[in-house]
Amino acid sequence: MKYTSALFFTLGLFLHLLSFDCKAQPAGADDVFRDVSPATFSPTVYDIDSSANAVYLFDRGEVTYDATYTNRGFCMIFQRHTRLRILNVNALHLATLGLSAVRHGSYEVVIEDIRGAVYNFDDGKFEVTKLDKSGIFKDKNGNYNVDKIAFPNVRVGSIIDFSYRIIYPGYGYIPTWDFQGAYPILWSQYEVTIPSLYSFFVKTQGYRRFSVDTTLYESTSFPVGFGLMHGLWSGPVIHRVWVLQDATALEKKEPYTTTLQNHMQKVQFQLSSVRMQGYEKTYNNNWGELTKQLLTSENFGDALSDRNHWMDDELKKIAPRDGPAMENARKIYAFVRDQFTCTGRDGLAVSQPIKKTWEEKKGNVADLNILLTAIYRHQGFQASPVILSTRLHGYPMDAFPLLNDYNYVISCVHVDGKEYLLDASQNTTGFGQLPEQCYNGRAHAIDSSHAVFPLLADSVTEHRTTVVYLANDDSGHYSGSYHRTMGVFESMIERSRLKKTNPEDFFENLRKTMAGYKQMRDHGFDSLGVPEEPLGMHYDMSYRFTQKTVYFNPIMHERLNNNPLPSPERHYPVEMPYQVDNNYVLRMEIPKGYAIDQLPKSVHFVLEDGSGSYEYRIDSDDKSINFHMRLQLKRANYSVDEYKGLRDFYSLIVEKEKEQIIFKKTS
Repeated sequence: MKYTSALFFTLGLFLHLLSFDCKAQPAGADDVFRDVSPATFSPTVYDIDSSANAVYLFDRGEVTYDATYTNRGFCMIFQRHTRLRILNVNALHLATLGLSAVRHGSYEVVIEDIRGAVYNFDDGKFEVTKLDKSGIFKDKNGNYNVDKIAFPNVRVGSIIDFSYRIIYPGYGYIPTWDFQGAYPILWSQYEVTIPSLYSFFVKTQGYRRFSVDTTLYESTSFPVGFGLMHGLWSGPVIHRVWVLQDATALEKKEPYTTTLQNHMQKVQFQLSSVRMQGYEKTYNNNWGELTKQLLTSENFGDALSDRNHWMDDELKKIAPRDGPAMENARKIYAFVRDQFTCTGRDGLAVSQPIKKTWEEKKGNVADLNILLTAIYRHQGFQASPVILSTRLHGYPMDAFPLLNDYNYVISCVHVDGKEYLLDASQNTTGFGQLPEQCYNGRAHAIDSSHAVFPLLADSVTEHRTTVVYLANDDSGHYSGSYHRTMGVFESMIERSRLKKTNPEDFFENLRKTMAGYKQMRDHGFDSLGVPEEPLGMHYDMSYRFTQKTVYFNPIMHERLNNNPLPSPERHYPVEMPYQVDNNYVLRMEIPKGYAIDQLPKSVHFVLEDGSGSYEYRIDSDDKSINFHMRLQLKRANYSVDEYKGLRDFYSLIVEKEKEQIIFKKTS
C-alpha cells in the first residue's frame, strides 16, 4: 500500500528526546561513498535490475543554510554528488547533463563548483578523465540560467562521477528530492539541516519504508548581520537524513495511470513559519491563509474586485440582469466557453488583466475561468474561483495546503440554491460538467467559505448505452439500425475530435471495418452541437447473406479486443478516471433461409469484492435472438494487490467477446 507521511520541522519534542551533537551517519555509507577503484567495476550486472541500461551507484543531496554567503541574509546551499555506471549504448545520452536555475533580477540562483570525472577499466587498465571547463557550457533559456555539461571519454562500462552546488538566496525554498528515477539507484540519500529559526512542512511519498529515516538535534552558531539579527546567532538546528537503498527504476507509464509522479518515492518541503527575535510569521499552513494570499494577489484575486463596468454594454446583450437566473447563468457560461480560446491548460495565475482577456477573446485556463467568475459576480451571482490538481499533475495534500500541489482553476456559481462547477476553457464541456482530468481529489473554493468539493474518480460514472435492431422485411432484405448514446466524457472526447475533422470521415472509417456482406445506409450524430446533452451516433444497415455458414458477432463496435491491462504484474495502483456502466442490447430476427447452428453461452463474471461485474446473456427461440451485455465497475481505483484479479476479469471478457453466433443455410 502507499506509504505517505507529513512532519513539521519543530523543536519541542526533539529537545526532550534527543541530545545528540553529531551528524547522522547511515550504516554502510562509508562503503557507498568510497573512491572509485578497479573493484568498483567488478559487477557485470546488478541484481536490482539485470536488464538496466544504467545504474546509479549513489545519489546524495545535502541542504545547509549559510548566513555569510551574501549580505542578503541566509542562503540555502544545495549540494549534490552522484555516481552512475553506463551498462549499454542505450544510456550513453547520460554523458550530457543539464542544470538550470531560475533568475530573479539581483536575486538569481547560482550554480557553482561543478566537478566531474569519468572512470574506465578496460583490459586491466584503470583510466580517469577529469571534467574540465571546456566541457561546461553556460546558456540562458527564458528566465533560467542553464549549465550544460558534456562528460569526456564516456563509453559502455564507464562510471561517471559528478558534483555541483546551487545557492538559493533566502530561506524559504528547499528542493524536492526524488529517490527514484528512470534508472535503478543503489543508494539515494538526502540530508537537510535547518536552523530553528525556520519551520518546514515535510511531505514524504512512496511505497517503501526508508532504509534510514533519522532526525537529530544539533547546536551550531552563525555569524549574522542583516535585518533584525546582528552578531553571532547560536541555537539548535534540526538535521534530517533519509536513505533509500536499492531504489528500483520508476516503471514506464501503464494504462490507467494518472501520473508516475504519484508513485515516486520522494520528499517535498514547504516553509511553515519564521521565528526570530520576537518576529514571527506563518506561511500558508492552512486554507484560510492560502485563500487570503490568493485573493490579494494581482495574478489571481485582484481580477475579482468588481471594477468591471466596461463589461456592461455587451452583457446587456448576452444576459440582461432581469432575465431568469438559470437562463442567464447558462448564457454567460456559453458566451465564455464558445467565444474565447484557451491558450494554456495549466497554472493558477492569470497571464494578463481580465479586460485584455475580454478584448482579445483568449487566455489560459485561469484567465478564462477567473473572467467567468468575475462576470458572474458583476451580474449579481454568488461565484468563486475553485482550485484543484489535475490527474496529470498529481494528488494534492489537503491537510496542509501546498500551493504547488494545485495547477488548475475552475469556477463555482450558485443558481437557485444549487452549486454548479464550471470549466469554460473547453468548448465541448456542458454547463455543470467538468472534464475527466479534474477528478483527482478535493477541489477548494477560494473564498471565505473554504468550501471543499470532493472531485473523486469514484464519484462519477460513465454510462454508455447501445441498442441494435435487425429484422427481415417483406421484400426479402435483412436490415436494421444501430444507435449508441455516449457517456459524458466520451461525448466530450468525440466532440473534440469532430471539431478537427469532417463527421463524414468518422462514418467512412467505421464503414471500412465492416464485413463485405454488411452495408451502412443513413447515418449521423445526435446533439452534436449541444454539449449539455449526451452525444449519440446512429446508422441504418442492411445485410446480404449468401454463404452457407455465417459467423455473426452480436457485439458490433464495442467489443473489447485486447486486455487494457497488458502487463502480467504491476507495482502501482490502477487509477481509472471514472466508474463504468456499459449496456449493449441486441434484438434480431434469425435471417430468412438460415437457422442457428451454434449460440454462445450466457455467463456472469464478478470481481471478488463485488465491485465489478460482467453479464453476457443470450437466448433465442425459433424466430429471434435476444442479447444483453453489461459491464459495471463500481470503483475507479484498484490496489496493487487487486491487480491480478482485475486483469484476469478483463481477460475473461476479451475471450468471451470473441465468440460468435453461427448460422447455417437451410436451403
